[in-house]
Amino acid sequence: MLAPGSIYREYPPAPALARHVLCVWSQEIGAGTAPYPQRVLPDGCVDLVWIGEAPTVVAGPATRPALVPLVPRSVVIGVRLHPGAAAAVLGLPAHHLLDRATPLCDIRAAPPDRVAEQGSIAAKLAAAQAVLVDRLGDLAPPDRTIAVATRWLARHPAGRVEDLARHLDWSGRRLHRRFTAAVGYGPKTFQRVVRLQRVLALAGRSHGREPLAGLALAAGYADQAHMSRELRALAGQSPRHLLPAAQSTLGLSDLFKTEAESTL
Repeated sequence: MLAPGSIYREYPPAPALARHVLCVWSQEIGAGTAPYPQRVLPDGCVDLVWIGEAPTVVAGPATRPALVPLVPRSVVIGVRLHPGAAAAVLGLPAHHLLDRATPLCDIRAAPPDRVAEQGSIAAKLAAAQAVLVDRLGDLAPPDRTIAVATRWLARHPAGRVEDLARHLDWSGRRLHRRFTAAVGYGPKTFQRVVRLQRVLALAGRSHGREPLAGLALAAGYADQAHMSRELRALAGQSPRHLLPAAQSTLGLSDLFKTEAESTL
């Protein structure tokens, strides 16, 4: 059997959604005689996903890889929420969605789904965003302190959670409780996940020219062995198999910017 190819693209969200949505994305599956095996890696985010004509699914925050078989010639549309924004958008603690794909209608009443009936990818993306725009006035803003915490953890890949708690003037217990409700898991797990996404981004930019030991140090791992253990735990593959092909799904985020860059 012949597995089809895939074209994946990310786009900035509509301005009205920028506080809550990191990006919107599309994936086109080519012709073939077998499903396309899409490997989904943890990235600290929650996505609203439309696969073909199926109802909307909420892909929760992940701590392990998932393999999703996609039918040849199908189109997948997604809305990726900022880390920590899911609780505000969906109205429930994000840890209830951990490592799960949940129909949106099981979480809350949803408006009529107009995505599948659209003819073009642009129209599908617009309809997907309209699901959120229609109720934007009812959305609480994302927790600003959690946004500060997620940026701190991404920019301090070897930082101590205790130092973050002091930075926020919170107790460790309060930080863990608030962070888990907003993001889906604790700050230490989130730091591991964004470190994975950081090394994917670095590997993509280096086009295979950077040695694995150099990538490990640049991403914030203690050494190459530490990176190998973490990639096997979170992505299910060794660096030599994973890094040449995988891409970061946080490419449109400012999580990896330095503090100086973020003020420009």
